[in-house]
Amino acid sequence: MINIHWVDTNLPPQYEHCVASLQRIKQWSAVKLFYRQHMPYARVSTKESIAVIYQDVAKEFDTDNQHELKQNSINSNVKSEASLESGEIIAAIRVKHVGQYQLISGLLVAPQHRGKGLATKLIQFIAPILVPKKCFLFTDISLQPLYMQQQFQWVQPPKIAQLPANILQLYQRYHSESRPLIIMQLP
Repeated sequence: MINIHWVDTNLPPQYEHCVASLQRIKQWSAVKLFYRQHMPYARVSTKESIAVIYQDVAKEFDTDNQHELKQNSINSNVKSEASLESGEIIAAIRVKHVGQYQLISGLLVAPQHRGKGLATKLIQFIAPILVPKKCFLFTDISLQPLYMQQQFQWVQPPKIAQLPANILQLYQRYHSESRPLIIMQLP
């Protein structure tokens, strides 16, 4: 079974030690570790909104009822921010606020879980907070179909110069000949 929810990035003051604070710190550490393992160049920040998919570890080893396991992996159970997950993070996505704009960054699915529709589930999960005409993402051209299915449109090269300055500046920082990226926008 998978669980999708927002990570509480509002970390407690340094010396606050209540159970909820320790849970938030543990959850934040797990997110940072997940990115470090699978996307080491990513810089995860507490200023971002982060949604994650956890896989319930207990169900993973249930060999007696494979049909139930398969059925549960198809249906996701959305949990509240406050819940502490006992499973492992298998996918995550970040939404960064850049001035009045949003930038989706760091969509990551663990290699062994790719091809199962988890990226689509994450994009659909965050969709209610995305602002049309103000939401952008930079991606490899191979992922263009994934984002187009979620209503994003490719910003053609001649129109890149017309983008907001702070989005254009970030794009120029991330895009390179060795790592070419395209820009997509939510219309």
